[in-house]
Amino acid sequence: MFLRGYNKKFTFNLLAYILHLTPSYKPAWIYGGPTLSVSQLAEAQARLGARIEVLTTTANGPEELSVAAGLPQSVAGVSVRYYPRWTGDHSHFSPALLAQLWRSARSYEVVHIHSWWNLVAMPAVLVCWLRGVKPVLSPRGMLSHYGRASSKAKLKAAFHQLLGRWLLRKTVLHATSGQEAREALALLPGWPYFIAPNLIGLPDSPSVAAATSGPLRLVFLSRIHPKKGLDLLFPALAAALPFPWELTLVGAGEPDYEAELKNRAIELGIADRLHWLGWMEGPAKYESLAQADLMVLPSRNENFANVVLESLAVGVPVLLTDQVGLSEYVAEKGLGWVCAPTARALEAALKTAYTQREKYQKNRAAIAQTVRADFAPDRVAQQYLEAYAQCAHAPA
Repeated sequence: MFLRGYNKKFTFNLLAYILHLTPSYKPAWIYGGPTLSVSQLAEAQARLGARIEVLTTTANGPEELSVAAGLPQSVAGVSVRYYPRWTGDHSHFSPALLAQLWRSARSYEVVHIHSWWNLVAMPAVLVCWLRGVKPVLSPRGMLSHYGRASSKAKLKAAFHQLLGRWLLRKTVLHATSGQEAREALALLPGWPYFIAPNLIGLPDSPSVAAATSGPLRLVFLSRIHPKKGLDLLFPALAAALPFPWELTLVGAGEPDYEAELKNRAIELGIADRLHWLGWMEGPAKYESLAQADLMVLPSRNENFANVVLESLAVGVPVLLTDQVGLSEYVAEKGLGWVCAPTARALEAALKTAYTQREKYQKNRAAIAQTVRADFAPDRVAQQYLEAYAQCAHAPA
């Protein structure tokens, strides 16, 4: 877990002062996984005794959070300051937040910046450099090939060559998986980095459903977005019709894209096997996962994928493409199936999952026990603190 490129080990003072800087923070759940994992990381580190502060914006999609701007407030035991943004899009530009960082950057032993390609994270790195601070940067998948190419690709490439590479070299990379680290290092060879998984709260008592017969019960839980590969999954399911299955989709996306997928399902003759439930969170989400035989995530790119751990924590095996950050863990531990991001590969994996259904139903309790041991929140939070110990000593 120690920082690549540094050999000396340091003892980290658990009473250290740590800043998390992020474009959005709870209760801005509209941003999904990043909001969840950043807030739970901050809370877990605070439980271990570290002094934690969060600087963020009032971003909540096109709206703003109804919070007192600029004033420290306790949110689940963490001191959080929300600052208004001047732009209501994903750039999240907030001069007041950057001004506060300028004033306080030297006060912290570690500054941890989350995300990239916005006017919070990129200027924050510049501020830290000007103040003599070398921050940790979690790009949250934004430096993957897919993230760079999915929108404004030419602008991103030009910025990276002119200024982005220089800014990134002023940071220490935090990657959530080996896959994310490899993609980032291909973009910036020699970047000092460490790997630590996302920290997510797992249910206290996983609800493990009893084994049943009948159709193979599949669940997809994520944003409804082209990146997620539903356009690959649907033809794979249509080709797999010789065995019985049903798919529950838990999530929401742009209405036009959802309508496009529903029309495609009608064309493929599988619409009557799909159940669209919309977005869920909390106990309802875990109940939807626990009632499934298999969670399917056919994504074209995921730096981590919190839903994989959420599914495994309730004993449900997973079927992933090899473009999902946690696919290596799943393959190593034998917790499901990994395939290429193609309709044909997904079809073959689905058929294999169906034939091995009984085996995995009997192992649900063991699956839940494995992931809850490997990703216990306090254990993961400690991994970050150990890595921070070396980041605090890295030359700025």
